[in-house]
Amino acid sequence: MNDFIENFKNDLVEIWGKIQEIFHKITSKKPSQNGNAGGDGNYEISLVPEVKAEAIKALRIRNLVLFICIVVSSIALGVVVVLFGIKSGQDIAMSNQDRRLEKMSAKLQEYTGLDDLTTIQGQLEMLNMIASEKTMLSRVFGALGVMMPKGGDDVSLSDLRVNLETNLITLEGQADARVAPLIDYRVLEAFKKGVDLTRYDYGRYVDIDGKEIPTQCIREADAEGNALRSGDNYYAWWDLTIPGCEGVVRSLTADQVDYHFHAKAETELAEVRVFCDTDGNCEDRLVEITCDWDAAEKKHSNCRRSPLEGEDGGESGTIEIDVETVETLPIRVKIWRTPQFDEWYDAGEMSLDGVITGIEHFNSRCYVYTGALTGEEGMQTVRWSSSNDCALAPDGLTITGSSNGRDESDNLVLRFTATVTFAEEFFMFSNKHMIAIGPMGQNVTDSYVQIGNMFAKEADACAADDVECLLNGTNGGDN
Repeated sequence: MNDFIENFKNDLVEIWGKIQEIFHKITSKKPSQNGNAGGDGNYEISLVPEVKAEAIKALRIRNLVLFICIVVSSIALGVVVVLFGIKSGQDIAMSNQDRRLEKMSAKLQEYTGLDDLTTIQGQLEMLNMIASEKTMLSRVFGALGVMMPKGGDDVSLSDLRVNLETNLITLEGQADARVAPLIDYRVLEAFKKGVDLTRYDYGRYVDIDGKEIPTQCIREADAEGNALRSGDNYYAWWDLTIPGCEGVVRSLTADQVDYHFHAKAETELAEVRVFCDTDGNCEDRLVEITCDWDAAEKKHSNCRRSPLEGEDGGESGTIEIDVETVETLPIRVKIWRTPQFDEWYDAGEMSLDGVITGIEHFNSRCYVYTGALTGEEGMQTVRWSSSNDCALAPDGLTITGSSNGRDESDNLVLRFTATVTFAEEFFMFSNKHMIAIGPMGQNVTDSYVQIGNMFAKEADACAADDVECLLNGTNGGDN
């Protein structure tokens, strides 16, 4: 590198000397013989040979190339310097970030609630997945309630174990025949057949526009968990008094609201006080407002209501009221879970392939309805049929063991153990309005059900000296 610089300096000195020499030759004059600086003077003309001219031209080209190389080298050197500066800056920034991360990591490791914090954040991000994977264990009681024999015979459980990962249910109990023929094993067989015939159903209630009504707005069972029914038809109440559940009769001229019900829907009415001011603005019809009556002015004044959200405690202000009226308004709407076949078909709200439109109803995920015209033309009627392929226990009940015994009342009974696997859909929380349907048509929803009569103290095995128990012939069948 030093030799290059030294040669470059020498070349520059040589070039500068050549330039001075040429400039001197061009501008210099030879003095005249008589000493007259003006007038006709003699000039010295240097006749350069052609070879010398080519050498000078080559020298100029060399100098130009050298100059270009110097410029390009300078630019390249500048780029290298800039890139080196950028990389150095990145290294410094990354080093600072590493130190910052190390400090933050040390602080997090010192935080005692780190595990709880990360768990909560993960649950919030996966809230939908958690809700979809949630299960309803309480549904098992309603299902067993409709599976067990009804009437004089008795099947009671002493132990119940549920594995929600495999949906396997293990039962221990006793069967007691109390009506003729007095064969306890017959009762156990009836229980087994009842399990095979049990179905389930689920879905969503919708308004007349087909919009799903929130689950919290629906009441489909009584206080004991029994499904609401009228004869063989099941129904639910749509509660309009719950916030977010309000609905009105559909009208094209009315303001758009979330939910609509049929003008001919069966409703439960209640008298509600309605207050309007001088401008015709009415308060919420389902909110009670206390007013003072001014006999002299013959009007209400100083009306009070609960504080609005975000306000401080106390009354929210005084509202001058001009008119108080009492209106009879619907507070509940009946929605049939079982289709009203002929009525809906005649009104054009149900087709022969089971499609229901234009009326609030239940969209079942298990039942399929079909209709077929019968009779002569002009006098035809529709024969309706339904099918349900949602078997609650597709593989049935498996009896794993049975033996004679005595219950707590010293009655001879048949002790048994059994297993049954329920359909996975039955326990899923995301499947709303789940209902278990027994072989005799009895029906229990996933609401609260009384289970006290379902369980009893475990029957005792036959004692070694209890010949009557050991040789009990009323149990029959193969043990």
